[in-house]
Parts: sequence; C-alpha cells; structure tokens
Amino acid sequence: MDGYDVLGIIFLLTIYWSFRGLIGLFHRHNPVMIILYIIFLFPFAYIHMLILGIFGSSKKNIILKKAKKEAEYEELVKAERKKIKTK
Repeated sequence: MDGYDVLGIIFLLTIYWSFRGLIGLFHRHNPVMIILYIIFLFPFAYIHMLILGIFGSSKKNIILKKAKKEAEYEELVKAERKKIKTK
C-alpha cells in the first residue's frame, strides 16, 4: 500500500461520514434550513456533517431515546391519575 491508497481510503471514509451526517441533519432539522445552511455556510456545514457522521447517533438510537422518553411520560401520567383517583 502506497500513500495514494491510504489517501483514497481516507477520502472515501470522509465522503461516507459526510453523507451520513447530511442524512442526520435532514432527520433532525427543517430541510429548507439545511439547504440554505449548506449553500451559505458550506465550510461550517461540511465540518458539521462530518462530525455528525462520525460521532452522531444513528436513526435507531434516536428512535429508542424518543420511545424511552414517551414511556417515562406515560408512567408519570398513570401515577398522577392514580393520585387523583385516590383523593
């Protein structure tokens, strides 16, 4: 493996992580705002996409977190309803 092979692998990884980060941005925010963000602030947007692609949560993890929060909320609602009925 020479230097060009290593650079090619690094280039492919950054493209993969950036694309993954772009998908993460579209899942989290308004698509129109993302497009404007990329057009007007491309260097920052690219670094943001790269960081999200490397360290960001996957869609599966985000859904699991939302489901846990919703379950906790339902438990709290049930507990409050029980308190109200016993009074």
